[in-house]
Amino acid sequence: MAVARALQAAGGALRRNPSIVGVVLAFMLAQLPVQFAQLLGPTAAVAASGVTVVLSLVLVPFVFAGMLGMAAEALDGTTSLGTFVAAGKRHYTSMLGAYGLLLVGAVVFGIVSSILFAVVSVGVFAPLASGGALNPSTFGIVAPVVLVAFVLLWFLPLFFVQFYGQAIVLDGAGALGGFKRSVGVVRRNLLSVFGYSVVVFIVGLVLGLLTSIPSTLISAQRLPAATFPDLPLSLLAGLAVAGNVLMALFGSLFLVFSVAFYRSLDRPGDADGPESLQSAVA
Repeated sequence: MAVARALQAAGGALRRNPSIVGVVLAFMLAQLPVQFAQLLGPTAAVAASGVTVVLSLVLVPFVFAGMLGMAAEALDGTTSLGTFVAAGKRHYTSMLGAYGLLLVGAVVFGIVSSILFAVVSVGVFAPLASGGALNPSTFGIVAPVVLVAFVLLWFLPLFFVQFYGQAIVLDGAGALGGFKRSVGVVRRNLLSVFGYSVVVFIVGLVLGLLTSIPSTLISAQRLPAATFPDLPLSLLAGLAVAGNVLMALFGSLFLVFSVAFYRSLDRPGDADGPESLQSAVA
């Protein structure tokens, strides 16, 4: 099975190249001040979040491209920070453009989903405005339809474009070309990609819940002591670091796993292997 083989290859690559975990962990620990800024009050929290958003838009494309380059090289043997820098620099413009397209897509989705929600709400709850009663059967039919529409509008596009970064770094595609190539690869490998996506979603959901505990506890410190007891700053810091270490370990694994899986898919016209990788990061 492609998913199992890719996961096994990713584990071996990480054992040979623990530096990948180190790079991911460093990037995540750099975001800790934003979490603890919440303790300074809402103004500091908003300011820190704003700075983080700006820096993320600027730095994340470089980091993501660099990590994908390291992951691809690690699967063939050993990798280094030099590959991280080279891949980040070479593919920065394309990755930044892809991020811009994703942002536009998210805005469009927000507008469309808001309009859809407003139209449905008016139709379903109109009887209440005129003094009538809500029809339970109508609500029971409309609610699932709206939920399915939401899933299709959001998750289906993401399902098809999820390998845009791999296409940019491994195949040398541009911003728009990365999305087109990802869609084509997914269409040719629907069942395999579906299995991969299920694994990533389940593990990501569990990890997300676990690693959200420190942030939740930090946010709760702003509540009255009668509502939530004050916790020592050292304990909160320890939990935050532990959560980031856990996320770095699994995040690194799934990063390499995504590259290994992408390389195993049907990609006509590709030249896989170390030579194509060297041309991608040179």
